[in-house]
Amino acid sequence: MTFGLTPAGFNKMRLADIKTALENAFIAQFGDINVDPQSVFGQEIGVLSKDFADLWENLEDIYFSQYPNSASGVSLDNVVALNGITRLPETQTNVIATLSGFEGTIIPRNSQASIPSTNDTFYNPNQGLISQTNANAVTIKVDALATQQYIVLLSNQVFVSSLPVITFTHSPPVFDASNVITVFINGVAIPAVNYTTDSDTTLAAIASEIELFIAGTTAVPTNPDTITITPPLGSNVTITNIQITGGSYQSGWGLTYLAPANNNALTAALTALINANSPPWTCYDGMDGTITVLANAPTTSFSAQAGTNLSIIARASPVLFLCEQFGPVALPQGALTNIVTPIAGWETITNLIAGATGTLTETDAQLRIRRQNSIKLLASATVESIRAGLLQKVPGVTSALVFENRTLTQLPISIVFPAPFTSGDVIAVTCAGITPFTVNFNTDQATTMNDLVSAFELIPAVANATHGGSGDQTLTVNMNILQDLIVETVTTNVSAQTAIISGGRPPKSFECVVEGGTNLAIANQIWLTKPAGIETYGTVEQDITDSQGNTQAIFFSRPTPIYIWVNVVLTLYSPETFPINGIALVQQSINKYGNSLGIGVSVLWQRVLAQIFNVPGIASGVLTMTETAAPTDSPPSYSASDITISETQVSIFDLTRIVVTI
Repeated sequence: MTFGLTPAGFNKMRLADIKTALENAFIAQFGDINVDPQSVFGQEIGVLSKDFADLWENLEDIYFSQYPNSASGVSLDNVVALNGITRLPETQTNVIATLSGFEGTIIPRNSQASIPSTNDTFYNPNQGLISQTNANAVTIKVDALATQQYIVLLSNQVFVSSLPVITFTHSPPVFDASNVITVFINGVAIPAVNYTTDSDTTLAAIASEIELFIAGTTAVPTNPDTITITPPLGSNVTITNIQITGGSYQSGWGLTYLAPANNNALTAALTALINANSPPWTCYDGMDGTITVLANAPTTSFSAQAGTNLSIIARASPVLFLCEQFGPVALPQGALTNIVTPIAGWETITNLIAGATGTLTETDAQLRIRRQNSIKLLASATVESIRAGLLQKVPGVTSALVFENRTLTQLPISIVFPAPFTSGDVIAVTCAGITPFTVNFNTDQATTMNDLVSAFELIPAVANATHGGSGDQTLTVNMNILQDLIVETVTTNVSAQTAIISGGRPPKSFECVVEGGTNLAIANQIWLTKPAGIETYGTVEQDITDSQGNTQAIFFSRPTPIYIWVNVVLTLYSPETFPINGIALVQQSINKYGNSLGIGVSVLWQRVLAQIFNVPGIASGVLTMTETAAPTDSPPSYSASDITISETQVSIFDLTRIVVTI
């Protein structure tokens, strides 16, 4: 038998083989000697055999240390380094904590806080600052009601609440024939008003134009010279200028303000203003003369200033904290509450989000898997490498799936209607390259689906079509060999449905469904990794220029967004404290989970419900969901059931569509 390196690999000499070889060598050298284990020669052979066996073991270890599947420890580190990979070191649990206290309080480096229930200690690696200039929460108090504008400034966005009163100063008649009056609201000129009949009528016409400029505004004229303006909640009406031209004289004008009716009226107006247009923060009305503004993402910050007769009475700022212990130390939401290092002006600490759990040093098994995945990225022309390239090389891509058709026949086209047809429905079908056609509702669901099948089978490229599935709401279209059909849309009028279309990839083609990233960057990456001579398929066409200067049309698809609506009714758990911003935290928890699902992942009701328990103080919740094709559609009836997402769809969650009540 051959030992050492052989064409079959390394063959180790074992102890018994070594002992036999030494016995034969000793006999060949010294003649017919006694090599029994009890003899002198036998004992010498035994000692040498053990040492040689150890050497062979070491040689085998060296041999296997050169291969990723058998190397371990530092040897494995050296092997994966050939692929440009290093072992991931152990890390610490980290979190952006929220610290409240007095304005300008400095939190020195290495200040400590802990989790009361576990005594795990955390520290800030960098100096922190509690300040309204870098806040993720502020509370603003109404100090006094006055005839003025009330101003809140958040990250250089100005929010003004006021009840303007315009007074024209010319003695009656205020306006002269041929006057043209132009009022500027929020810096924009509203339609000019020409002198009409008399001065009082002209005053009323100006008030009417002010009301028309911002819907919901009331502008009350008081003859002969005053207009009192009340903006709707969520809108600002600032009179920036009034121009009067023409006529033999032009009135001057002055601007004063009414005082708010009470503190709650003012805080309601400020709350609506600050929450308008989906800002990166949410304002809550304390109904006690205060408002609290919270960053939607607790890890982000904003600057805050309050104008005359408003004051900031509390503020909190985000500061990075690390666990002193490396490795997986759990930090649930709201658990980091104990201040260990007393600092004047530092009042509280909490974590509004769960910490990013630390990790142990990457194990050999984990490192081998990561190396294998990296090899897929370096490859090309395979489904895995195309997908890996999109995910890891195209900035902004958050999710990607790749589907292929390796046959010579176009894959069946699946058309799924979300709901049964309604009497009076007209089903409209558009396909690329052929005349659109319609099918009218006929008696019932099954008969109408039969009519749809017959209409599709009239298309030359279609071999046959069938219908069935849940509720008889699925139409499957099978194609003739080497013939293609692209079904673009299938809609209904009365039941207002848009069918879900999937499949239908041409022979020898692949389709990339990509979320995020720019069209050009995606197309360039697909071109770099696609197989030669294989067709790209999808609903998006993007031209790119190849290395030879030729223009290439690359096709891929964007996932169809399915907008998810969630309604939750909470029951609180009295032994625990439900946070002041608990409703917002529940919304954020559901929103974060939903938007992490990616393409083709169904929305499972139980998993969405589980997200509410990331917030303390909740005993139970009743959660229902529904879906729409557009974010502005009226949501249909809610239900406690899963929402199916097809391979070319993606669920879209948004805080504005997540309603949480107690």
